Amino acid sequence: MNDNISLAEEDKLLFSRINDMVRLAGKRGSVYSFFLNARECVAAEAELKRLMYDNYCFYGVFKNAERKMLCVFKEYFYPENSDFPMTCLTFSYRKENVLSHRDFLGAIMALRIKRETVGDIVIGDGMAQIAVSDSVKEVIMNDIRKIGSVGVNIFDRYGTILEKIQEFKEIKGTVASLRLDSVLSFVLNMSRSRISGIIKAIGAEVNYFPKYDCSYNLSLGDIISVKGFGKYRLEMISGITKKGRIHITVFKYC
Repeated sequence: MNDNISLAEEDKLLFSRINDMVRLAGKRGSVYSFFLNARECVAAEAELKRLMYDNYCFYGVFKNAERKMLCVFKEYFYPENSDFPMTCLTFSYRKENVLSHRDFLGAIMALRIKRETVGDIVIGDGMAQIAVSDSVKEVIMNDIRKIGSVGVNIFDRYGTILEKIQEFKEIKGTVASLRLDSVLSFVLNMSRSRISGIIKAIGAEVNYFPKYDCSYNLSLGDIISVKGFGKYRLEMISGITKKGRIHITVFKYC
């Protein structure tokens, strides 16, 4: 997101694009977005539900992809995955070399390619796969020969899609309630008063949307994050103690 654009302004731009896509779908049959991040996917789906428009789907090559394209289509037309204007590029290199998500993204951004044309980046053993818009595929294939100091070969074909593995640290315990400040106080091991101050000052994101209300009640599956303190998912609510405290399991994203 552009640091000079507020979330409210960014949402207005996104919602405007979604409305345009719905109008154009009736004429063209189907319309595709650029890659949306996880928050934008949630916002786009909310806007489509507000419009009571059901003919849409998301796709990002990888199972559990965070960055996905949106397709809005007219009735009786359903797109195949191969219809989305994206390609999965496979990068191969020596297994003894270690490359990170940041290394690949940095090399691509150095080509002055917009972030919205790049999807998820999945790293394997001596290889990586990246979902990219068809519009930038040739630029990447022609201009990248190295990632950092490591030589790479790039192919626009693949035999198997790498599995995107998200690692978590499990945190179990009890909380007085499912209020945002109570759960964050538990997972961050901070006093309730300090957490309340953080929430009121900089906010906490719940399912990618900012919350400034300490008393906001969380639900099973909610994703919570605070800038500088990590990202968490409320994975399980498993009963109440004799003293009325709630057993919960929270996954911390690693």
